[in-house]
Formats: sequence, structure tokens, C-alpha cells
Amino acid sequence: MLTRPVSKPPAALAGRSGHCSAGYLPEPGQILLLRAALGQGVGAARAWEEWERENGLDRPDEGSYRLLPLVYRNLTGQGYAGPQWNILRGIHRSVWSRNQHLFHHVRPLIEELRAGGVPLLLCKGVALALTLYPDAGCRPMRDIDILVPSVHGATVLQRLENAGWVPLNWRPRRLDEAFLHYRHAMDLEASGGSRVDLHWHALNLCCHDSADGPFWAHAQPIEFVGLPLRTCHSTEHLLQACANGVVWSPVPPVRWAADAVLLLRGPDAIDWMRLVETADRLAIAPYVCSALAFLRRELDAPVPADVLLRLEKMPVSASVRAEFARETAPHDPRTAWQDLLSLYARWRRSLGGAAAVWNAGGFVRHLQYAFELESAWSLPGRLTRAAIRRTKATRS
Repeated sequence: MLTRPVSKPPAALAGRSGHCSAGYLPEPGQILLLRAALGQGVGAARAWEEWERENGLDRPDEGSYRLLPLVYRNLTGQGYAGPQWNILRGIHRSVWSRNQHLFHHVRPLIEELRAGGVPLLLCKGVALALTLYPDAGCRPMRDIDILVPSVHGATVLQRLENAGWVPLNWRPRRLDEAFLHYRHAMDLEASGGSRVDLHWHALNLCCHDSADGPFWAHAQPIEFVGLPLRTCHSTEHLLQACANGVVWSPVPPVRWAADAVLLLRGPDAIDWMRLVETADRLAIAPYVCSALAFLRRELDAPVPADVLLRLEKMPVSASVRAEFARETAPHDPRTAWQDLLSLYARWRRSLGGAAAVWNAGGFVRHLQYAFELESAWSLPGRLTRAAIRRTKATRS
């Protein structure tokens, strides 16, 4: 256990700079909504009233909108009801209905995969909605996240495409092992609009079987629309929420914080030693530290200070620092060298500890897929054009 006392709070708690400083975390208004969704007593009600007064329900950003059903259930359960409660009740019912529709339309696909002998785990939103949230109407989701072993990734993807599921992300015409080490998952949509996010790796930052090991090794049972399935342990759920949560997204990344707090409050104790060791081994400590520090600082989440201290003191390579900056603030100005370093960090993890010098050709393939090219021969021209655009933008 991590019980070493600390004489002062880590820099992450004090808000000082360092590799734990936040990249793209919820803004003040979104923090108010998180406190209303997760808090207790007068503080939660006041947070909601302040958010409503400053923002209103006319046009909330999408990330904030996703929290409204949980706000409704949390405050209603405490006997609170505000002027907008009929609207929130309707949002909650609508989310519940859409989720039930999604669950029942994806169930046959999961049954088919199980019948074909494909091991799978339910991940992220669907698993948390069924185990930690008050009900499935409190956790909006666009898709069902399914993790299969990487050896089944290409086969399952082909089967879904042959059955009419349409990929929503770019992929090369010919699937190969290099692509499965570049990308961790593929979003697919059925003709009726139902979506699945097919994962062959659990973490978008770490596309290698060694990163997936703890997700499978510590899996637990879960029931999904009458089907006995498995999901990962709360420790791996928390790792996934933190690693994905602080990565920049067009939709403000708010919901991950609610997921993480409910995991920390849940019935399964977090194995902090395993989480810290995994973050270190996979070189994702800056992401995990930034997320956990935010949860403790802003939402009073039960994150041990010595966990943050260990994460904060972990050595971080120049390439991982560049990647963290790029992933959490992609619109900030950077040099071409910094971008290359960040891509190198992602590729380096995909080797799972193998020597980079003997796999240099793989980095070329990694860059090819990063630029969404069918052939590596197109890479020099694309890199040249990108350099010219960057030079022009700098001069202007």
C-alpha cells in the first residue's frame, strides 16, 4: 500500500507548474455542474443554482449537457427541485430511452461475437452506467465500447463491416498489424444509427498487448440486457478515464470526471499500487497525475496525496512531455520537432518495450497512418507540404 507520509502537498495539489499541470480540464462553469451532479447537501444545490444563473439551459455546451441527467437524479434524491426540474426530468427520460434503444440494438452483435468464441469486455460508459450510476438514464452515451483481444481485432472489424456496420474513422484499405498498433479502436455505425466503439486495445495512448494485460487479468462479471459478460476492474476503469479524460476533444471533456469520482466512491477499492505502477510502465504518468490532481483539488475526490506525489516525481522523457502538450492543447503553437517527438512517444509505447532501433521502419508506418495515407511513399510529399504550411503560418 502507498502509505508513505508527505510533509507538504504535491505541486499538483498546490496548483504549481510541472508535468502534472492540467492540459485541458473542465472550466469553472463545468466544475460547478460537476459539483451539483456529485455533491451533497447545500453545496450541491448552490452549485446548481449558480450554474443555472450564469449559464441557463438555453444552450449548454455538449459536455455540460451530458451531466444534466446526473444533476437531476443527484439533487432530486436529496429532496431538491428547482424551476427547471421538468426540463431536467425530460432530459433524463430521453437519455434513458435512447440508451435502452442502443443496448437492445447492440445486444445481437455481442451475442454473435460470444457465440463465435471471441472474448470481450464491456468498457467505459456502458459498464459504468450499469454498475455505478443511479440508473442508465444518468450516463448519456453515443456508442457501446467493446474490447476484444488484439489478435481478434482485424477479424472482428471485417465481420462488422461485412454485416453492414460502417466505419466512422479513416482506415487503410488493407488492414495490417502496423495499423492495429497505431489505432486502438474503430467507431462503427449500423444502418439504424446504433454505434459501437470496437477496441482491440484498451488505451488510445498505448496500442500494445502489454498495456491491455491488466484489463483482462482483473476482469469482473457484469450483466448486459440479460447477457452474462465481463468488464474491467475499477482500477483499470479509473486509469482509462484519467488517461483519456485530459486529452483534448471537440466536446468539452467533463463526463470523465463524473465517471472517475463514482469509481473512487464505488464498492471496489482502487488498487493504487497497481495503478501507479501501470502509469509508470506505460509512460502515461503526466496524464494520470493531471486528472487525479484535478479530481482531488476541485471535487474533493478521495485521491491519496502520496499517490500524486509518486506520479509527480516519475521521470518523463522529452518525447512524452511533447506528446502531453500536444494532446492536451493541440492548438498551441509548436515546432515541427515537437510534433515529431509527440508522434514518436505514441509509437514508442506501441512497441511494448521492444528496442526502437530494431523497429525504425515501424515509425515510418506510424507516420503514414497519422497522416492517413495509403502508402508510405506518399509520406515525404505530405511532410514537405505540412512544413511549408507551418512556415507560412509562422511568418504571417
